[in-house]
Amino acid sequence: MTYPYDPNNSYYQTPQPYGMGGYPPMPRNNGMAIASMCVSLASIFTCYGALLIGPIGAILGHVSLREINRDPQAYTNRSMALTGIIVGWSLFAAWALLLTFVILAATGVLGADLQEGFDS
Repeated sequence: MTYPYDPNNSYYQTPQPYGMGGYPPMPRNNGMAIASMCVSLASIFTCYGALLIGPIGAILGHVSLREINRDPQAYTNRSMALTGIIVGWSLFAAWALLLTFVILAATGVLGADLQEGFDS
């Protein structure tokens, strides 16, 4: 007769010690990607913040995207970094073009018709 915990029994398995096995670590969020998206989206609502804050959000996005690409299993929020890059540079370019147009129109480079609107 064999006992249920008899080591000679072929059905008996030794218990695994703690720490062996388990689940792999869950990917976490990259803090700079979150900051990039928040700063870039905040630059929408500031008056001239897109010229100052937009590039900061875009640069944070580039740095976080580089970290995410180095270790893709560790981070999950690649889309937040891309959002920060796209929104930051887009707003910066839009405000830069708008200010360039206003300055050129006010100085008369674009024609006398546009300058008359600024003189009055």
